[in-house]
Amino acid sequence: MELRPEDASREWRAGKFRPVYYLFGEESAAKADAVLELKALFKADDFNLFEFAGDPAVEVGAIVSEALTLPVFADKRLVIARNPRIPAEARAALADYLKSPSPTTTLVLVSEDRRPDRKDALAAAAASAGAVVLFAPLTQDEAVARLIADARKAGKVLAPEAAEALAAEAGTDWGILSGELEKLVLFAGKEPGIGPEAVLQCLGHRKSADPWAFERLIQERDRAACLRQLGELFADSKPEEAAFRVLAQARGGYLKQLKAKRMLKAGLAPRDIETRLRIFYDRGFFARAQRVTEDRLRRDLRRCLEVETDLKSKTWLDPKLELERLVVELCSPKASVAA
Repeated sequence: MELRPEDASREWRAGKFRPVYYLFGEESAAKADAVLELKALFKADDFNLFEFAGDPAVEVGAIVSEALTLPVFADKRLVIARNPRIPAEARAALADYLKSPSPTTTLVLVSEDRRPDRKDALAAAAASAGAVVLFAPLTQDEAVARLIADARKAGKVLAPEAAEALAAEAGTDWGILSGELEKLVLFAGKEPGIGPEAVLQCLGHRKSADPWAFERLIQERDRAACLRQLGELFADSKPEEAAFRVLAQARGGYLKQLKAKRMLKAGLAPRDIETRLRIFYDRGFFARAQRVTEDRLRRDLRRCLEVETDLKSKTWLDPKLELERLVVELCSPKASVAA
């Protein structure tokens, strides 16, 4: 079975624990939080909790042995293998165990892969015996919603435009966003609300005068200005962080344009579209959107996703060089075909 993280969490809170959970996806912080939640809800004591983080080729025998061991003065046992790189021989051994897993043990395997390979026998065995849980990256809308919800839990009202600014500037990786939100809450002190001005003052990795600058420039297809802004972003951040933040802003900008064009065709008023898409302080948005076709926007979104996939799967690539090439491509004359 394949589960979403919220579905897995829901069944853990209900006291249901499957024989195995195989965690996949790019959201490493979310996976780590899920393991912590599972440990807390499972309530295994020191006799019935075993965690492995070494070489699976060496530890696979011990992992299987602990999984097969009966609980000590308890009803269940939790075994966690955190190493994301499992060699073929170890995968085969774990897959063989999952053909008939212990009913009193919950085995947790953590992978750094985006999703299971169709030919992966271990993933297939985990899906059959328990569940594969996919931690997909947050979308811009999901990141904004989660920021607002988590701020509310901390006793603060995070303005939608402030959440949008934070996600636009820091990207949608929850590991980064949660840290920035924590700083924002501390920065706000006794103030109940947090607005966009607080975000601009508090961002740790970069203080920007306009968090939507790159999004607007890439929508405008202004190659020279985009490349200058790109250089500033890479100068102030780690290459990987800057690359994924830029990609998130480019995708977000083009997706807003595509949605806006479709909403206009459906008869919605520009003011309603601005509210639905959270378009802030941007008088030129609709004029820019009118200058590009839906086909071109779909093509640009695909290119952004392709570059992101390449950067995540081909670690030898230079993030700055790949983003410069993408910006030149997106800002080429062909990208400004009149609607």
